[in-house]
Amino acid sequence: MASFIDDEKYAKPLREDPQKLNNVLQYSSFKHMKEVVNKAMDDLFKMTPEEIMKTNLPDQMKKTFSKVEKKEDSEASSPPSVNFIRKGIVGDWRNHLSEDQSKRMDQKFAERTKGTEIENYWKEYM
Repeated sequence: MASFIDDEKYAKPLREDPQKLNNVLQYSSFKHMKEVVNKAMDDLFKMTPEEIMKTNLPDQMKKTFSKVEKKEDSEASSPPSVNFIRKGIVGDWRNHLSEDQSKRMDQKFAERTKGTEIENYWKEYM
């Protein structure tokens, strides 16, 4: 990809410096991105509304996250582990959606694609 974008500017430095290539591979890996995003979200959920408003998040996100109710330490149990990024696998929706959610998704898809070619692409699978 680096060669496609600009061989001299991007690909050549990666070929000449193995550490740069290793950094690209490490920091663009699914594992690394998942760790970074989950830590950032954990940190965000621990912030007070005042701290959230001082961040450089977009205004709508600030409003949304500042409204999340925080429990007092005495009430709070350890929060469940939440993954904000998951590796998409064909058919994996079955592990994440209930039967009702799946039906609603199919209905919404049919509504939104009605009258287009897209509605026929997956007809045999729905």
